[in-house]
Amino acid sequence: MNRVLRFLFVMPLAIAPFLIGINPSFAVPVVRPISQSIAQGLSGSGASVTVWAGSGTNIDFTRTGEVIQRVWIDDPHAVTVDFDAPLDGQGGANIVHLRRVTGFHFPNLPETPTTLLTVVTQSAAGRKTYLFEVRYGSGTPQYATLAVTPDSEASGGVAISHNRTANWNDVERGLERAIAQGLISSTSPVTLRVQNFITLVRNGMPMQQAISEANISVAVISRLAEMGFPLTLPSPSEPAQSSVTSTQ
Repeated sequence: MNRVLRFLFVMPLAIAPFLIGINPSFAVPVVRPISQSIAQGLSGSGASVTVWAGSGTNIDFTRTGEVIQRVWIDDPHAVTVDFDAPLDGQGGANIVHLRRVTGFHFPNLPETPTTLLTVVTQSAAGRKTYLFEVRYGSGTPQYATLAVTPDSEASGGVAISHNRTANWNDVERGLERAIAQGLISSTSPVTLRVQNFITLVRNGMPMQQAISEANISVAVISRLAEMGFPLTLPSPSEPAQSSVTSTQ
């Protein structure tokens, strides 16, 4: 029982630096993964891609081995589309490059705050159609490449101590405990990011992809999952410090 009490006392102390001292602008991923099924609109809430002024954004299909055959951008007044090879059936284009522009106006074509990008690809598995809501960002770019990944690469959990795998329910319980213990405010930016992560996973997004999408540290998610994981008593043969040192 003493070991359990020690775990419950030390675990909040171990997580506090991650929750209180985190700076959301740090460790922003250059490449953001997205699964094939979400990019096709078959699961989750659909895919989006953001383009910032002065910083183009790529949509990369190299991980899936698909060749781009056709692309439509419904409102081209604020973004241009380019490729890493010609779309002539011989070039083998795998990357769409989007660039923010201004000054283009097309008669009888409404200018909208977002638009739809449709990408048709071909591979040994057949043709696929991908749909991306194009958004226009401001400030510092959050990523440079949206990498479409095979569904088989989707991760179903996050690793924690003792070779255990936690899920989003554990993260949610850990967040509730962190708030209840006063380690973090229920309205802090980190809390909002974690809640966004939980929502994305609930909607079918793989956990590793949701971590990138929510722009939250893997360390924070792991610590919260550790706090929320169902607690079991250490075995008699387990060293007294093992539950503590594994979380530091």
